[in-house]
Amino acid sequence: MTPWLVLVNPHTGRGRSAKADTLAALRSLSVPADVLEVDGLAALRDAVSDAANTDRWRLVAVGGDGTVNAVLNEIMTHGWKATPLLGILPAGTGCDLLRTFGLGTDLDRAAARLVEGAPYPVDVGLAIGEWGRKYFLNVASTGATASAARAAHHIPSRWGSFRYVAAVAASLPTWRRTDTRIQAGRREFCGPALAVVAANAQFFGGGFNIAPRASMVDGLLDVQIITSRRREVAGLMRRARGGDHLADPAVRRFVAPEARIETDLPWPVEVDGEPIGETPLLVRLQAGSLRLMI
Repeated sequence: MTPWLVLVNPHTGRGRSAKADTLAALRSLSVPADVLEVDGLAALRDAVSDAANTDRWRLVAVGGDGTVNAVLNEIMTHGWKATPLLGILPAGTGCDLLRTFGLGTDLDRAAARLVEGAPYPVDVGLAIGEWGRKYFLNVASTGATASAARAAHHIPSRWGSFRYVAAVAASLPTWRRTDTRIQAGRREFCGPALAVVAANAQFFGGGFNIAPRASMVDGLLDVQIITSRRREVAGLMRRARGGDHLADPAVRRFVAPEARIETDLPWPVEVDGEPIGETPLLVRLQAGSLRLMI
């Protein structure tokens, strides 16, 4: 069988040890793999393009959610003879996508899935705005959550999963509710909101179970409209950590294959923790566009 093409982000949370850690984990399990450091988007683009041109459709992303998102977006730009199969090895400050599958951030345990796991067809999200198009696997959001994601990029990686909590504290004074219009399937919302989350998977922000009812195989986004005031955010975050926030009157939940979000004031937008632009925002799903090795 063709070896896995393992793409390592050398700037991930574990620093320059990421490649060595990955090699050790793969060798301990006798996983056939070609391990390649990809330093920057140009190198990643070339590596995925070469894989597509040579029918190497078994790829592994090594890093956090941002690395997985970068690999995903390069995969989605190519035509493949077989549906790509993507493995994920956590080596960043957080890998919330794997939490949906009960894997967390244990590198050795995730590496074992490359041998013991099975291909799992999943939906892929697509965010569209005036800034362009961006694919995502986990979560797209706008408003306060995106402000926190942007602030997290200025917090040292050594903070690990606490980066998002620190980012919330840092960005909270700038949060403002604004009039928001949302069309999600046959459902509509018009009114002041603090944030909107469109989830394909369940976790974000370093372990918050934001969408406990989300599924990556149903062709539907789990859209949550947060109308809390700033003084209510701490309580909502405590409940969201365990996925107990859906009963909160400040949370509206819609389920639809597509959602359109417009705001009176421009809101930041992020996908998989990566800031990408501002509203207006259209999000939709492409069913079964990728397979995860889980």
